[in-house]
Amino acid sequence: MLGKTLSTGGRFAGNALKSLFKVPGTNQYMGKGELTLRLLPDILFGGLEGAMTPGDIGDKLIAGTSTALGGSLGGLGLGRLGGTNQVLGTGLDIGGSILGDFAGRAVGDQIQRGKDKVAGGKGLTAYERLNEKDREKLEQLIREDQTGRILAELGLLPASTQSALIS
Repeated sequence: MLGKTLSTGGRFAGNALKSLFKVPGTNQYMGKGELTLRLLPDILFGGLEGAMTPGDIGDKLIAGTSTALGGSLGGLGLGRLGGTNQVLGTGLDIGGSILGDFAGRAVGDQIQRGKDKVAGGKGLTAYERLNEKDREKLEQLIREDQTGRILAELGLLPASTQSALIS
C-alpha cells in the first residue's frame, strides 16, 4: 500500500515538474529558444552567486546551485500563470525568478549551515564565517589599542595616512 502511494506520488511530482517545461495553454514543450530565454538569466545569476560567495568550493557550489534552481523553478512556475499571453508570462517569469532566488538562497544557507556543522564548525554560512573572522580581527586590534589602524581598516582616514598604517 505504502509503496504504491509513494510510486504514485513520485509520478505526480515528476509529471508536475515536466509540466513546467510546457508552453502554457498547450500540450507542447517549450523550444530551445524559449527555454534559453527563461533559464539563462537564472543560471547566470546562480553562477555569479557561486563566484561571489566566500568559502570553499562546496560553499560556492551550494550557493550557486540553490540560487539557479530556485530562480529557474520559481520563474517557470509563476510564468505559467500568464497562460498564452507571452508578455504577461515573461513578466511573471521574471518575478518568479526573483522570488525563487530568495527561496533558493534560504535553502542554500541551510545546506551550508549543515555542511559546516558536519565539518566540525559552528553551523555557519560562508558569509557568517567571514563576518566572524572580521569581528575577531577588529577585536584583536582593539585589544592591542591600535585605534589608528582600526580607522584605516575601516577607511575612515585620509589615503596617505591609511597606507602608512596598514602596510
